[in-house]
Amino acid sequence: MPHVLQIGQAAKATGLSVDTIRFYQKCGLVRPPARTTGGFRIFNATDLEELQFIARAQDLGFSLAEIKDLVSVQQQNGRGCLEVQALLKRKLAVVRRKISGLRQIEVELDRALRRCDRALKDSTNVPACPVIDQIQRASKRRKP
Repeated sequence: MPHVLQIGQAAKATGLSVDTIRFYQKCGLVRPPARTTGGFRIFNATDLEELQFIARAQDLGFSLAEIKDLVSVQQQNGRGCLEVQALLKRKLAVVRRKISGLRQIEVELDRALRRCDRALKDSTNVPACPVIDQIQRASKRRKP
């Protein structure tokens, strides 16, 4: 890898888009890169590591605000492990709630599929869909 890369090359090297890199800079997640005399952004290995750190944190579900906190701790040379631990505990609780919600959706979808299967087996002509009927009834109950 060359010593410095222009933004397109940095995007390719990190798997991010050019727009994403610019967005990270605009949000203050990464410091503005050096520029050539022609005004082109140039990135070194440290810049690429920072971009990859942010991308990985996003992959783990951290919001941009949470990533700013992580970057801040990272820039303090790892100090603040208690802060990171607290953030991880909050994030894990959110993920567990989402998983629980997704499991409930899975159960409901499985029930709906079984209702469809029964309706199709019980009728020789195409029946009205019991799932559509149920969703319509539920949506009418929710209206103010």
